[in-house]
Amino acid sequence: MDLMGNAEQLTARSKTLSQRVAIYNQRIVAEGDSLGEEIKLLQQSIKNAQAEADSAGEDSGQILEELKASKMILQGHGPGGDLRKLLKQKQPSLIAWLLGPRTNVISARRNEGIRLKEEYHAFRDKMGVIMFVTGAALSLGLHNAQLRSQAHEAFSLTPPFMVGVQIFLCWMLYLYTALALRENVLKVNGSSIRPWWIHHHYWSIATCMILLTLPVDSPAVQVCVKKFLWWSAFQGSLMLVQNRYQRRRMYTRIALGKNSAMDVVSGESSGGQGQLLILYPLLFALQILEIYIGGEMMMMTWRSLLSAEGYLDMEAHDSDLRGSRGVFLAGVLTFYMGVLNMLNTFATLYDKQKAKRLARKKSYANLSNAGSPTKAAGGSDSSSPEKDK
Repeated sequence: MDLMGNAEQLTARSKTLSQRVAIYNQRIVAEGDSLGEEIKLLQQSIKNAQAEADSAGEDSGQILEELKASKMILQGHGPGGDLRKLLKQKQPSLIAWLLGPRTNVISARRNEGIRLKEEYHAFRDKMGVIMFVTGAALSLGLHNAQLRSQAHEAFSLTPPFMVGVQIFLCWMLYLYTALALRENVLKVNGSSIRPWWIHHHYWSIATCMILLTLPVDSPAVQVCVKKFLWWSAFQGSLMLVQNRYQRRRMYTRIALGKNSAMDVVSGESSGGQGQLLILYPLLFALQILEIYIGGEMMMMTWRSLLSAEGYLDMEAHDSDLRGSRGVFLAGVLTFYMGVLNMLNTFATLYDKQKAKRLARKKSYANLSNAGSPTKAAGGSDSSSPEKDK
């Protein structure tokens, strides 16, 4: 009988707790909707006030600075994190496509958002190591296989290494898809990341898919693959260097209140002032190499586009038209990504310099405002002895 009474008591406690959770969920939804409406009105009010201040003329500098401060609090520099998370936002296309349009990926708690960011950095570290080691190993293996083949030695191992290249390309598809998905989730949760760095992953996915469909015995493909592997090894090493610098700087800036807790940097974004001598030259070197490789792939294979063979019919068995045309298309995408990467890096540098100039002007204005009362007080003190005389 005691056991039965205990079981009934546990059932009653479960029902009570379930009712409390249901009430809590209803309250969270209701408060979230109410706060979302307030945030939407506040966002519009800030926008209208900025428009009025812009039209006011030269005397609106301090007003714009104050409005900028309110906008930064709205975007995540306050104790509540990024307030825009409570707005009803359209789901990014990749998340809607892979997870469904109604999937909620917004983290309500601030510490959960920070864990998302930490996991993103850890993922990039691990993937950078794999990209560097695998790209370098396959490149050296193919080079050694070519030397053995030229020396007419048995077992050059070219076929196994080309299979390894295809597996590596499949892994690159996973990498770019995972990075794009993670960065979309971070952006929804308040990360300030340029749209191009996410779009860059989409173009990289398309390039890897093109290379995967090409015949591995094509001479044009084999030349392209060697360049691609060296570039991948370089990119993997740069990811490690970049992630190390930017993670340290990001935590420092968050501690100083200069960045939102969800601010992250993407594959080829920018670092801080102390990184200019190391990180930016490496970034620009990678981008110049990407542009060079893309241009060389196009110059090497553009003549294959002039032949009518292979467009509406199958080309001859000994023809390399399919491989050459695929390499040309991959070269166009590589060249395009390199140019846009460089332009966006320059834009990031320009934004940083602009922000520094604004901060410098603000500090000068504060100093001059702080000096004015002192000067006035000094003037009154110096005039009093004259009056006594």
